[in-house]
Amino acid sequence: MVPVPSRFVDPKPPPEPVRLGAGADAGDLDRWVSTGRVEEAAAERSRRRWLERQAREDSRLVGMLLDLAERAASVTVRTIGGRTVSGPVAGVGADYVTVDEQHRGRVVVPLHAVATVRSPADAGLDDRALTGVVDLAAMLTELAADRPGVVVRAGGDDTGGDLVAGGRDVITVRTSGADGSTVHIALAAIDHLVVLDG
Repeated sequence: MVPVPSRFVDPKPPPEPVRLGAGADAGDLDRWVSTGRVEEAAAERSRRRWLERQAREDSRLVGMLLDLAERAASVTVRTIGGRTVSGPVAGVGADYVTVDEQHRGRVVVPLHAVATVRSPADAGLDDRALTGVVDLAAMLTELAADRPGVVVRAGGDDTGGDLVAGGRDVITVRTSGADGSTVHIALAAIDHLVVLDG
């Protein structure tokens, strides 16, 4: 954390004593008060800019996504693989975000695959880190117990089928079709994963 410059901590006393004796008129008092107000407003703007800068420097992607999830804000997430996912943020884990897309359903994007997040203009940066929240591996392992239909984008290919197992760094999808093959997919290679409804 960058230390706060001293000019933002304590106000400076006036450079010379202000004498408002018998010879002073109301104009002197008005000028003195006005000067103080201008200096105070300038100092307040400087403090605000400093705090905003600190917030930007300490911000985290997961904190910003958590803020958007709490507001159920709609976003457009662009992945490193070039895919676009749009809809309200439905959930945030330690290393993933879930977006509810109108046509595809629930889409899980690992944070390592997030290139950009387009959010409402009023979305701010947030420095929160998540603690005690499940990570992608744990979430997918738990989800695999229900054997949902999924489409996983990894390595430039889409693999569709049932999510049958999850591990520390891999998931297993049993493909639909005549051969019913099993595909093991490294978590680090996942661009996004669509959980199919029904």
